[in-house]
Parts: sequence; C-alpha cells; structure tokens
Amino acid sequence: MTRKDFIGGLALGAAGAAIAAPAAEAGGLAVRPALSPDACEFDVVVVGGSCTGVFAAIRAAEAGARVALVEMAGGFGGTATQGLVPIWHSLYSTDGKTKIIKGLTDEVERELVRRGEARLERPDNFARGAVINVAGLQILLDECVMRQKGITPFLHARLAAVESDRPGHVTAAVVADKAGLRRIRGKFFIDASGDADLCRFAGLPTWKLPKDMMQAHTLCAILSGYDAIRAKYPKFSFGEIMKPEYGAGLKHMFGWGADVIGAKGLFFHAYTRVAGCDPSIPEDLTRIEIEGRAQLRRIVDAVNRNFPMPDGGGLAIVALAAHAGLRDSCHIDSLYRTTTDDILLGRRFDDVIARGSYRVDIHEGTGITFRYLDGTFERTFSDEKGHHYEKGRWREKSDDLPTWYEIPYRSIVPKGSENVLAPGRILDCERDAHGACRVMVNCNQMGEAAGRAAANALAKNIPAANAYVSLSR
Repeated sequence: MTRKDFIGGLALGAAGAAIAAPAAEAGGLAVRPALSPDACEFDVVVVGGSCTGVFAAIRAAEAGARVALVEMAGGFGGTATQGLVPIWHSLYSTDGKTKIIKGLTDEVERELVRRGEARLERPDNFARGAVINVAGLQILLDECVMRQKGITPFLHARLAAVESDRPGHVTAAVVADKAGLRRIRGKFFIDASGDADLCRFAGLPTWKLPKDMMQAHTLCAILSGYDAIRAKYPKFSFGEIMKPEYGAGLKHMFGWGADVIGAKGLFFHAYTRVAGCDPSIPEDLTRIEIEGRAQLRRIVDAVNRNFPMPDGGGLAIVALAAHAGLRDSCHIDSLYRTTTDDILLGRRFDDVIARGSYRVDIHEGTGITFRYLDGTFERTFSDEKGHHYEKGRWREKSDDLPTWYEIPYRSIVPKGSENVLAPGRILDCERDAHGACRVMVNCNQMGEAAGRAAANALAKNIPAANAYVSLSR
C-alpha cells in the first residue's frame, strides 16, 4: 500500500475527534474505502445495532433515507439478543388501562407472539410485559432490516474513529472490520452505541458518574436443571444460595430469572453483579465480562454442592451471553437533562419521544432500590451485619399519582450537534431517572424518534435540534 492510501493525522486525541489531513504530512492509519465510492455514501449512518439502532434505521429508511447500520456483533438486538435478556417491560400504564407504547416495539412483540416466540403478561404487570425468545427476536430483526431496501447492514464492524469538518458536524465514521479500517460517509449520524462512542470520538460533550455511582452490570446465562432441583428441594432459590453460609462468595442477593420461551426446562439467569466499573473504559469492560462469568461459576457450583442431585445431575450452564448486560456508562450533555422528578411525577413534554411505566431501579453493588410511580419504594442490601429489606413511601399518598412518564426529544440532542442524535441509555438524565429510562422498551422508542428526526433534518436541511417529529406520527 502506498503512502497515498494513508490518512495522516487520523488519531483519537483528547477530545476524541479524528480529522483527515494530507497524507504527505505524516503517516497514519490505513483506511480503505467502504465498498465502492457510491456504496460508502449514505444519508444516515447508525452506529449500534441494538433494537434502538435497528428501529432508528428502519424509520429513517421508511422516510426515503439511504441508511448504513453498523453493529460490532454478529447479529442485531443488543442486550436482548447478545445479552440473552428475554423481558420487554409493559407497553401499558401502571394500572394496565392505557396502552402508552405502540410503534415498532408493539409490532415486533405482536409478531413474536404470532410465531409462538413470545408470551404477553398482564397489562398491569409493568415490570414484565412480555417474555420473548431472544433467538426468535434476532432472526425477526434480520428480516426487518433486510426488508428495507434503503438499509445497508455492516455486522462485525466496530466504530474506530470519527471524521468531522467542523465542531458538531460529523462527516464520516471509520469502522474496523475484516477489510481493515473503512470510512463510511454520511450526512446525518445516530449514536446508538450504548456508550456514546460516536459522540465521544466526535468531541461532542459527554459526562459520567463516578464509578461507584454507576449501576452494576450483569452477565446473563441460560441454565438447565433448575426445575428438577426445585422439585427435589422446594425451598431452593437463587436468593437463598447467595447467602454467605452456602459459599457462593457474593456480596449481593438480588437477581432475577425467567423461563425460556420454546425450551421447556431451561432457565434464564441474571444473578451476577459487577460494580465499580465503567464499560466505556476497555480495562473495565474486560473485568465486567470475566468477573461476571466467574460469579456465575461460583453460583452454579454452590447450588450443586448444597443441593445435590442423583446420578451426577444438577444445575448446568447451557449458554453464556455474548456480552454482559451493561446498565450505565457515558451520557451525552444534551439540550435538556431529564430529571428524576420528571419521571416520578409523570411530567408531560411538548417534544415527547417515549413513554414508559417501568419503575426507577438502581442496581447497587450489594443490593437494589426500587422507586415506584405510586409513591412507594423497596430496597434490599447487604452489609457486615447481614441482608436487609426495607419498604415504605418516598411520597405521600395522593389521588393524582401518575401512571406513566415521558422522555423529551431534547435529551437525545447533544449540545453543539448539527447532525448527530444519541438515543438509548446514553440519553442525558439524572441518575435515578436513568434507572427508569434505560430499559429496552423506552430505548426502542427513542431510536424510532431519532430515525424520523434524522430523515426530517435531511429533508428540510435543518439541524438536529430543530428536527423533532411528533410522536403521534
């Protein structure tokens, strides 16, 4: 490769931006064109192929945009599919009387039910609206993407750098894939990376909580043998096995699980917890994955040691998540920071892009805190004195307590951005507000809104801040 094939000065500086400079000035990282010159030019580039990113790409493509959808894994769906998490929270208000979420989340959920790959729960079960088969979801997302002729998918492609021609205006994403480093040019960009990677690399303002304030992360798995152990030992539970006397060696007790749709006898397990880590830091991300698997090993071994089954049977690990469920890392600094009161008091916004009824939950290192829209709270935690449970009210009883909340468009618009939106768990919100906003059904809606807004911005030649499209559309 000649020096003309190099881009001088392509580097991630303190601000994270990467700008192409003449090759003669200095050697840099070799960047190949993305496919042919025509194929590497897109209207919208979506970085991140979770449901947030996929739904953004679909809405932009439906409006006529040519969309590149870049995903670092081998399939779409993010935490749901790569993380194995099989629960979508309710699409209804907390009392189950009003359907507050429609759009692509509703359409995908109904199609999975039709295929026998999802089961709907009661509408007023706001913490568990549907149990889904995550493999079925991944295949359905493939179908949804490929059905849109305007979407070009890039799997196994990780964002490596960003090019900008001026502050707040991104011109290209540089991705690393099997061809090396390739430039994908675009007119508008959507950061659905989950860690604000594109925004950070572009030098747009971001912020983080201290590590000890970030929510803990969970490595999930599919296990076999759970039903048999429960049948032989009626008092068995994972909460019980995590007590110190059983020798699992963990500092927390809270976790949750679910059956696996279409696979009788298998159990989804989400009881690991790694705290004090920032997933946007490579070393911390490595620790989360390895420590999560080590915790799972200790839990399974403790079960089989304390609740033995005959003939060598017992609990077994059938599948590990391809990546841990990451709850918190980097946030954008946006035009508006959604507050905890906005969520818990159910405030309404003129620029609403998502509605939700899921509670505020804060996953701490040794426990969890729930705050509900009805004014109550629950907390479980562990300390040197043992395990504790608290319950009470954080707000006085009232006749006008909200049954859902709203998320505004302004919270996904980075300050100074001309052509970048940032939907999903990287939205700008306070810590406790994030405990409600970050769940998948909420992020899905933010993705749809970002896709519509991107197409609107291009059609009208307006900046991201002015491109809001009404939720009713």
